[in-house]
Amino acid sequence: MLTALGLFRTRTRRAWLSPVVLALLPAGCSDSRITLTELQRLEAEAATVEPVGVSGSELALSELRPYALGVGDVLSVTLTGLSAPYVDTIVRARVHDDGFVTLPVVGRVKVGGLSYQAAERGVYDAFVPAYSKDLAVYIQLDQSETTTVVVVGAGGTTGPVTLRSNERNVLYAVAGAGGFGPAGSGIVSVRPIRPDQEPTRFDLRDVNDLRRALIAPPLRSGDMIILEPADTNAVFVTGLVNLPGPVSVAPNGQISLMRTIASTGGTREFLDPKEATLWRRLPSGEQVRVKLDLGKVRAGEEPDIALLPGDILDIPHTPETLLTDWFVQNVRLGTFSVGVRYDPLQQYNTNRAISRSAGENGFLGAFTDTLRLGIPNLVLPPVPAP
Repeated sequence: MLTALGLFRTRTRRAWLSPVVLALLPAGCSDSRITLTELQRLEAEAATVEPVGVSGSELALSELRPYALGVGDVLSVTLTGLSAPYVDTIVRARVHDDGFVTLPVVGRVKVGGLSYQAAERGVYDAFVPAYSKDLAVYIQLDQSETTTVVVVGAGGTTGPVTLRSNERNVLYAVAGAGGFGPAGSGIVSVRPIRPDQEPTRFDLRDVNDLRRALIAPPLRSGDMIILEPADTNAVFVTGLVNLPGPVSVAPNGQISLMRTIASTGGTREFLDPKEATLWRRLPSGEQVRVKLDLGKVRAGEEPDIALLPGDILDIPHTPETLLTDWFVQNVRLGTFSVGVRYDPLQQYNTNRAISRSAGENGFLGAFTDTLRLGIPNLVLPPVPAP
């Protein structure tokens, strides 16, 4: 027995196990994981999607500009010099549905859609020279016709937001809610109050989506603006690390593969896993599994890729690490002897782990069953069931 176990005295114990395991693994095992190169190709394709075309003339219609007088606005129109030099005549008027106001003496004057300066010029032209030799005109907004939308989600505040007539777009709605909160993603969904209008969605971090938001139809009272939250700000690590669990990442930030592993206390001692699986959701919504070669990353032969919030990094057991783990837990090598510790509970947990690793692979399952049942029997008789 000691002669057989003496094979494991050398420091090349792991090197001896690898050829045996690899030689006994069945050929043609399917692996649905994609390569790192394939992941980079898919993400590059997503980044080069043709943007929605927005012409310069369309964008000019929605540029942020001085306030334009609108229907329902109540104005104070000051006419200096109408009745006598340096005497103010103040008239209050509301902008009608057709964009006109009604003023004394001259009647209807068009001001709807005009800036303050343009409206003042229109009022001046209506009075001078037909009714006055000279006149100073000053227009002030007393009350603006408003639109009230409802903002919910990951904003600084939530609830009704009142917008003036030239502010009826998602930019002002988000600003009125205090902007995105710490958990915000920068993505806005608009659900119109009218059932005949389709919902829309804008990523305000993207300049092209920002253009789309600016040329979108004006918001109506009752429209709902949803500020979508960002994905969880963590990378989740499972498997052969010392401290599995979430690793915090800055909002919309990233962390490298090796830093992630280091944040979990590194991989378990003596096991030295060679590969990992990255679970990532693509911008299209598809979730992919990516095979990572940890050995090549450590050697600098493959890039230390960036992990994103919401990623799952799994460093699973392989037959090699399972065998190594069993010997680390049960075999003690001394100077002149080999000590063996066989714990039935530990063996039971190891059996379960091996069974999960084997899955439905019949040949590998039979091989691992032989290892888990046969190796302990080399050193101690089997423990009877209670």
